[in-house]
Amino acid sequence: MSPKNKSLDYIYAFIIGFVIALITLFYKYFNFDLLNTDFETTKYLIPALVLNETNSIIHFKASLFDRLPIYPIVISLILKFFGTANYFAILFFQSILNGLILLILIATKNLFTNKYYWLSIFLLALNINFFWSSSIILPDILNVFFISCAIYFFLKFILKKQSINLIIIGSIFFGLSFLTKPSGVLLPIFLFFFLIIYFLFKKKYKLTKVLIFSILPITIIALISTPLYLFNYKKTGQFFLTDQKGTHLLFWIYPCIVKKWGCGARDQDAIKKAVSLSEIELKKEFGTDFKFEYPYVFDFENDKLRYTKNFSIEENYFKNIALRSKINEKIFFNLLKEEEKTQILTSFIGSVSKMLLHTSIIGIFEQHDISYKELKSIITLKKNNVTISGTIWLISQIIIIFLRILQFYGCVSVFKKNEKETTWLIVFLLFISLPFIISTMGIGNPRYRIPLEPILFLLSIIGIKSLKKNDIKKK
Repeated sequence: MSPKNKSLDYIYAFIIGFVIALITLFYKYFNFDLLNTDFETTKYLIPALVLNETNSIIHFKASLFDRLPIYPIVISLILKFFGTANYFAILFFQSILNGLILLILIATKNLFTNKYYWLSIFLLALNINFFWSSSIILPDILNVFFISCAIYFFLKFILKKQSINLIIIGSIFFGLSFLTKPSGVLLPIFLFFFLIIYFLFKKKYKLTKVLIFSILPITIIALISTPLYLFNYKKTGQFFLTDQKGTHLLFWIYPCIVKKWGCGARDQDAIKKAVSLSEIELKKEFGTDFKFEYPYVFDFENDKLRYTKNFSIEENYFKNIALRSKINEKIFFNLLKEEEKTQILTSFIGSVSKMLLHTSIIGIFEQHDISYKELKSIITLKKNNVTISGTIWLISQIIIIFLRILQFYGCVSVFKKNEKETTWLIVFLLFISLPFIISTMGIGNPRYRIPLEPILFLLSIIGIKSLKKNDIKKK
């Protein structure tokens, strides 16, 4: 069942997504600080405030820490119109994005089936990674919006209309995602290989056209990100997207890789080792008295982040930051060589399993000071351990595992029956999911699943569709 008027499908989807995110926002507004310093919120707010205060690209880039620019630019515009400390306005905008994501994903589902409308709404509206993320000042929900738009246009090309314009528009959205979060840094390559395979199997174009059309995503994403690459090259002499790489690899990936099944929580001894090695190498490079001074001063006043002043940017500021990242990256790869290959493999398998199979409701309970250990104590079935929160976690966990089985069943079923259109749909979804999965190496946090949620939703619908077909055949 779905509304008789198709346009109402999309209106209802938007309203439901928007309202659920808005309820979450008001709940957090009355119970928590909207500026949550447990996350990396300030790393995005500070560049936004610097941009509004200085109107300088140089100062904006210097203030970015190791973040990408799209999200800080978006929230700088919001803060310019609604006030420098109006965090509610940012999260209200993200509630709108949540509504738009539901609308877009319903439209994407309709490309291959018009059925299962309310079931789709249920799966999307109650997706914790959507509505809870929309209530946190982080780029995740904006990233999902761009990815959802891109998937829609690519699937419209594959399933409905073979217009190259659809690939161009989809690539633009993937390009915006590329400059929002670095989790999809390998995405252009995977898009290229998918299109090569797709065009060769379709045998519609000559080889020269196949190569030209296949390279479109890489070209468009490169054009969108070129200003950032050129700026970094001009200031540092190196071509790179973000200097987050070295820090992320050494202080986040390495302390997870050393754990047999990945993170969970990072290994504290590994963190200390990484910090110590980094300090030694940085002192060798820059001298014992050298300090990385961040050239902007902020303070907290009434739970609001206030811009105080900025210092002059040192001549070698950008070069030194890039060099620090490169040094940390080199240390990471040296440490990686010390680890056994089986350890790296088990860490990767374990972290991907946790990322895909753990429910995101853990994050909600953590904000309410209920630990994961307390939640999973319900599994022991001891009378004193049975709590409402533990029961909710268990139900949520069972649903997640059921959905993964359903998604796997849908993929296997389609490949077995060799349904051409649906096969290409699944191949595309699997290709674009791989770069996001690779980027989670070692880190089994459900938050890293957020870019994958649109893909997982579509795979769920394919699984439901396959189950329904089997039921009809049996009858």
